[in-house]
Amino acid sequence: YLLREMESSHMHYKVEESKNNHFMYWTQKSSRVKKWTPPTKRLGSMTFKTWLKIARDGDSLGIGAEEKHYYLMTGVEAGRLVARDPNHLGQFVSTDLGMFSTTKKNFFITNVAANKGIQCRFGMKGVIAEAHYDGGRNMVAMLKGAKRYILSPPKDCERLSIIKEKAHPSYRHSTADWSNMDADVRREFSQVSAVDTILRQGEVLYIPSFWFHYIISLDYSIQCNSRSGSPPGGEGSHDIELCMGGGSTPKRKPRR
Repeated sequence: YLLREMESSHMHYKVEESKNNHFMYWTQKSSRVKKWTPPTKRLGSMTFKTWLKIARDGDSLGIGAEEKHYYLMTGVEAGRLVARDPNHLGQFVSTDLGMFSTTKKNFFITNVAANKGIQCRFGMKGVIAEAHYDGGRNMVAMLKGAKRYILSPPKDCERLSIIKEKAHPSYRHSTADWSNMDADVRREFSQVSAVDTILRQGEVLYIPSFWFHYIISLDYSIQCNSRSGSPPGGEGSHDIELCMGGGSTPKRKPRR
């Protein structure tokens, strides 16, 4: 099913290659950061079929942390936009995940107008997504495999080695290697609060706005998530503003 749908002309996806199992998000915008180089390479030619074989081999044969890893990403627009076009790209993702691709408020999407669509991540065993925070209330559904999530609250921002420069391509992400901390980082992290959990196939995890999350794929995994805007009460935004500087969180509309 996935091979047929992902290889169809109606799907767009990208694959990133890392020299090891660490993946740091970065934007395409040019960087004024001196000596900065992209942490991963974006491939334009790898097919889903090729990626899938590599991922399955990683499960069956094993793969070392310092070997090349590949991370596949795709997404579709919000349900309110998809509903206007029956031939929309990635339609099968929207159809299969109706709880996220909705035109009406539900348990998972509480602010339809602020919903930006569905993002899906296909991870090889061992892939690490470096710690970061997002502004939107985030619902994460595990469709295959399992991932370990370590979540920390906004109040611990100052201790997490977060990139604060807005012009940086990896703004909002931690530069600390959570899998191999040096002594200085370990001292800071000893004071950090955290929730450590494993999300398995068929489960949904809620990540509140501005909470930091560090993610490890425990095997070949498929995860899709959708966000629905910042909380009306702005929970967590004050701590982020203190840590990251003014203008780091969305402006809140005054309550009527």
